[in-house]
Amino acid sequence: MVTRPSALARLAASVRDGTLPLKILNRLSRVQYVHGPQVAIDRYLERHCTCEGWQRLSAAARTALVQYHPLFRTHAIRTVVHVGAHAGAMALALDEAHPGLEFHLLEPQPDVFRELAERTRHRSNMHCLNVAAGTKEGRQAMYVDAFSQASSLLAYAPLALEEFPFLETRGAAEVPVRPLDAVLDEQRVDQMDLLILDVQGYEDEVLRGAGRRLRTCGAVVAELSLQPLYVGSSTFDSVYQALVSEGFALRYLWNPAEGESRQVLQVDGVFVRDAVHE
Repeated sequence: MVTRPSALARLAASVRDGTLPLKILNRLSRVQYVHGPQVAIDRYLERHCTCEGWQRLSAAARTALVQYHPLFRTHAIRTVVHVGAHAGAMALALDEAHPGLEFHLLEPQPDVFRELAERTRHRSNMHCLNVAAGTKEGRQAMYVDAFSQASSLLAYAPLALEEFPFLETRGAAEVPVRPLDAVLDEQRVDQMDLLILDVQGYEDEVLRGAGRRLRTCGAVVAELSLQPLYVGSSTFDSVYQALVSEGFALRYLWNPAEGESRQVLQVDGVFVRDAVHE
């Protein structure tokens, strides 16, 4: 027979996890409120995290700890390469959640790169590079948006402006483009354990310029486009096929992105290899 916790035990649990005020509010109000995602993350950490001191982590670091847990549990990750690192929010969260990592952060937008460099300037394990990754050496116009996370080396497809009407291209900035293998050769990075791609439809080009490092990389996190948001964009299938051909398998899908139509337009794919691909 299953016994339910006593009322006092349930009350004590609500006090501990911070949900008591919400439960009281729902008793008093006709509007029913629900817990934010951070409550679910904290509950998961309470049940599954064996590391000490996770309660002192920032909300962003707690989220990264949960989201990346399957990768760090099964793969020896020491070197992280983030292409399209923006202002470094993800890198900083991962650094807090998993101390001891080495980061190589590529961000081509000049204004955003300055913010990235400033936010990481006291972290000797973070190496910031003002460059875009692609297939060939050269310079290319980058379409810079007021919402800088959406800026890309590719122009918007009509669907992007329909689904995200707040987007507004401010102009173009010429940025250097280099193959990722060449960038990491220059940085004397022999091993790339985790590759994160946040390049707004440019994934195919980045992967073509990273062939040598991909052969020994343990995991790749990449945006996968289900609908064409950029002209000439990579697709779910093109990125999937490129990584499967390198010995990766798609294991998880994270962070579905919806637009005005409420349909999922993008999702982050997590690709891993169980053994080094020869």
